Amino acid sequence: MLIIPERESIGSKFRLTVLLVIAALSISIIFWFISIQLFSEQTSKLELSMAEYGSVEQKLTVFGRLTPRVSTSLVAQVDGHVSQINVLPGSQVKSNTTIVTLANPQLLRQSQIATLNWQKAQAHHVSALAKLKRDETQLQNDVAIASSELQFAEREIQTLSTLHKENLLSELDFLRANTRLEQLRLKLDLTKRSEMAFQETYKYEKQALDLELESEKQLLAMTQDDIANLLVRATQPGILTELLEGVEVGQAVSKGTVLAKLSNKNSLFAQLLAPASAIEMLVPGLPVNIKIKGKSYAASIVRVHPNVEANQIKFEARFTSSVPPSAVNNLSVSAEVLLANIPNTLRIVKPLYLEAQNNQQALYVYNGERVVKRIVTIGLQGTEFIEVLAGLEVGEQVLKALPQSKSL
Repeated sequence: MLIIPERESIGSKFRLTVLLVIAALSISIIFWFISIQLFSEQTSKLELSMAEYGSVEQKLTVFGRLTPRVSTSLVAQVDGHVSQINVLPGSQVKSNTTIVTLANPQLLRQSQIATLNWQKAQAHHVSALAKLKRDETQLQNDVAIASSELQFAEREIQTLSTLHKENLLSELDFLRANTRLEQLRLKLDLTKRSEMAFQETYKYEKQALDLELESEKQLLAMTQDDIANLLVRATQPGILTELLEGVEVGQAVSKGTVLAKLSNKNSLFAQLLAPASAIEMLVPGLPVNIKIKGKSYAASIVRVHPNVEANQIKFEARFTSSVPPSAVNNLSVSAEVLLANIPNTLRIVKPLYLEAQNNQQALYVYNGERVVKRIVTIGLQGTEFIEVLAGLEVGEQVLKALPQSKSL
């Protein structure tokens, strides 16, 4: 039997078809708009570097510490115990500043005894010299008396000789007078010899007395020096870098103990560590830029240690001008060593996809519409820029990094 479809059923199917067509067109439009937006967003996110003329620098970033080249150890010169700590580490001190005060009551007693011995030695010295002077005066008086007696005897013999010639004096009396004259001459000669011998003795005895006095004086001075050494003083201006570990008031210390270390600020230099792979590039004279508390200071390499330890090489850099005011001993610093510098050459910012130690590189050049892969010749690969020797022109733009959503 033939069934005639109703008009309402036919109209319903037509409307459904129209709705489906409209929905498909809407979805197509939406997908087209999204793709356009994604493409334009991807193009705007391309990081580009323009080829230009400028300098290419190869730098090496290193780390290390400031170290003094001139350092002095303050050593205890006497035994004692810590009475007072006057200066704390990190302080700037002047020469002769007292760092640590020691105490030793036994030294004070020894000083008192040495003072008494010195006073006794002085008194004995004065007394002994006075006695020697008195003996010297007595000998001089004896010589004078003997000389006077001899002169009187000589004048007397002259008179007796005249009387003897005139037979007014017996031969025996004249002989006695001559004998007495000879005795007086011998007495004067012996007295003079005694005086000369005394002068020699006096010289040596005075030297002995002087040495004895000087010995007591030196003993007193040594004791006083030991007392003065109870004050451990800075021998030169500088920075107190450290005290004896665990030093405190009341602690006993012995002679020869290192109590503190003092460094000369003007002798500070940077002791830096670099990877062992840079051993051939680091040479004395290379410029170094040392950063201290956010500021940069010029320096240069003065020494490269020949040994490699823990895959690192140690080298030293000295400040070109004066040591910065903010520089202190053992301060951690960072630095940049300028290994190479080529001025006024064609360069681009160093791409992330660049292959190290390869002169022929594949760079991706953007011409405004699309990205093209190009082989170029590379020179110095610097820290921030690379030198382009061939294959690229001034003004061309190169991708810094490859986009993840686009295969090239």
